[in-house]
Amino acid sequence: MPSLDFDGEYGRTYRKSIQDSIPGHDVLHEIARAAIKATASDAKQVLVVGPGPGDELPNLLNACSDAELTVLEPSELMLEQCRKTLSDHPGSSRCRLLPCTLNAALEGELNGARFDLVVCHNVLHLLPSDEQNAMLRELTQCTADGGVLLLSAYSEAEEGESQCEVFNVAWQRLVDRGVPEDRLEKIRDSRNKVVFSLDASRVAAVLEQAGWRAPLQLYQGLFIRLWLCRAEGQAEAASPET
Repeated sequence: MPSLDFDGEYGRTYRKSIQDSIPGHDVLHEIARAAIKATASDAKQVLVVGPGPGDELPNLLNACSDAELTVLEPSELMLEQCRKTLSDHPGSSRCRLLPCTLNAALEGELNGARFDLVVCHNVLHLLPSDEQNAMLRELTQCTADGGVLLLSAYSEAEEGESQCEVFNVAWQRLVDRGVPEDRLEKIRDSRNKVVFSLDASRVAAVLEQAGWRAPLQLYQGLFIRLWLCRAEGQAEAASPET
């Protein structure tokens, strides 16, 4: 299966390409910051999964001023950019950067760890559906009871006609932004080969199985969605009835 090369040319041009591929990228992160401040500013332990160059990390340190951040980023190039992003921030000492995936971390150094806030932006759509389900379960398992999970991902409309309409608008947006024809073809060819839709109904189903509330969708920009998920009720769901 082809993949995006975060340690190659794609990684070196990531900050530019993400503005094209993620509609409303800056707005999504603005809303995510507001959600963190409103729901989890008192978090003590925060997990950030796959932040790329770490553009959200300084604001996350500001929003959760007493938190220790554990950052998981398997790409060495992205991890180095995270270090540069954090280099001038007074809270950088509160960040621990680990060069690994979520699965590897939970099987190793973070085995049994639970976090008050878990942030995972634009990672799940890099995995096919069965791996998405597994990662969603891992994200719920490492979120503390009463904690918050913030997710964003590429997520197509579940009804075929709506999906076609949105795709046409999304394609025109790329044309209007002056994306070169060869890159347009690569983006078109990446659907369900490199980038996989994270179905909203599947997110809800995995959270329900974990005993969580239904996810709250905070934002949608064409095919990109942002969800706020709460672990309230997780402990009760895991306890036998008395």
